[in-house]
Amino acid sequence: MAQRIYLIDDDEAIRFSLTALLETMGWETQSYESVQSFQASQPDLSVLNGCLLLDIRMPGKSGITLLESWEQMGSTMPVIMMTGHGSIDLCRRAFKNGAFEFLTKPIDADLLIETVSAALEQQKLSQQQRDNQADLQAKLATLSAREQEVMALIMQGKSNKEMARFLDLSPRTVEAHRASLFARLEINSLAKLIKIYGGLKSTT
Repeated sequence: MAQRIYLIDDDEAIRFSLTALLETMGWETQSYESVQSFQASQPDLSVLNGCLLLDIRMPGKSGITLLESWEQMGSTMPVIMMTGHGSIDLCRRAFKNGAFEFLTKPIDADLLIETVSAALEQQKLSQQQRDNQADLQAKLATLSAREQEVMALIMQGKSNKEMARFLDLSPRTVEAHRASLFARLEINSLAKLIKIYGGLKSTT
């Protein structure tokens, strides 16, 4: 799915001017007058790709309320908060709840473009990392129970002879399991196994 900027602001003039500015950069923008209209049109936030430009104070559900429940609602998109009445406490509250940036209206055009560009890049890299992790997990799932045991012992620094004694197998059988798991994981060295899968195993 192509990246898109979702803009929520109850001020029609601001929605119009910001949309026009963002589209000069070739970015597709969808604007909404309220949090409620945004949520009604986007029931599954987890599939959205891009970033959110969100006004803090609006009639009905406020932007800060949406931000506070953003991760629980399944979205990893960066959120750029906007306000015409900023305060230190409000700024702190926004960052505490994961805001990517906090901009004060009237928003400088160059700053907005720079901030949105950085948010989109962060979201792109985060998505790539999630895709890579899912691919590694899928490969791990192809290992047999014995191969998983051998892999765990390799990660502990055990030699083939030590693994053979621990598992009550012949060294040749251990070597066969080792070669098989390397093939399944599409790696060709112990260094790559540790580098690529070491961190993954420790976080699962």
